[in-house]
Amino acid sequence: MSGSSGGGGGGGGGDIFVIDTIQCDSLVINTQLSSPKADVVGRLTKGDELTVVLEKYAGGQVVVVAKHNGDVAGGLTAPETARLRACMEQGTSYNGTVLEVNGGQVRVRVHPA
Repeated sequence: MSGSSGGGGGGGGGDIFVIDTIQCDSLVINTQLSSPKADVVGRLTKGDELTVVLEKYAGGQVVVVAKHNGDVAGGLTAPETARLRACMEQGTSYNGTVLEVNGGQVRVRVHPA
C-alpha cells in the first residue's frame, strides 16, 4: 500500500508541473466541494452555476470557495487549486457547474467564466 501511495504522490508532482503550464483561460477542474454547507447544498441541482471566488478568513487565510446566490456552498480543494488561485489573482474569473448532487456530496466542473 505504501508503494501505491508513493506512486500516486509522484504522479501528483508530475501533474502539478503540467497544471502550472495550463493557460488560465483553459483551466478546467472536475472536483468535489469540500466542507459543503448543508443548507446551501440542499438548494443545489445538477446544472446550477456557482460563482468561484477567493475568500479571506480571520488570520489572513485565503481559500477558494464556490457560492450559490451569494452563499458559500463549500470550498474547492484539488491538486489544481494552487493554479486556480494564481489565475484568479491574475484576474481570471471562474464559475462552477454542478455535475451531481448525492446527499451532501457535490461534484462540480470549475471553468473560466
